[in-house]
Amino acid sequence: MRIEIAKISEEGDKYEGEEPREVLELEKDKFIDPSGSIHYDLFVQRVSDQLVVKGILQVKFYLLCSRCAEFFSTTVVDSSFLRAYKLEEGTEVVDVTRDMREAVLLKIPPYPVCSAECHGLCRQCGMNLNKGICSCVPPEGPSPWDDLNRLKI
Repeated sequence: MRIEIAKISEEGDKYEGEEPREVLELEKDKFIDPSGSIHYDLFVQRVSDQLVVKGILQVKFYLLCSRCAEFFSTTVVDSSFLRAYKLEEGTEVVDVTRDMREAVLLKIPPYPVCSAECHGLCRQCGMNLNKGICSCVPPEGPSPWDDLNRLKI
């Protein structure tokens, strides 16, 4: 999104619209798929020698659940997008696209989960436990986690 400095009123202006999903540069990612464009609702104002941009960014994504390995749909929101750009002499246009991209990507959870109730996959057969119970028998013998489970906090 490019903002033309000369067109900004003294009180500031509201910008609402969308940037194409290609701005996110995630076309070849196997785990994250943007299903829509970046929707922005921003307020832009000149404050002394700076351009202040603040507002909300939203993008719909298909993410791979880190527990069950199924894709799910979610909306990533940055409700407190805020950037200030120093306006040098002769600056006519400020491009905030890269900062919008960065803000959205930082809001994607590192280990996305389709729901808090997700049961994940069976450790032995790999069955999705959200779709049913598998017939695997728990392994016999001590668990490598037994010593940690005995620790008290």
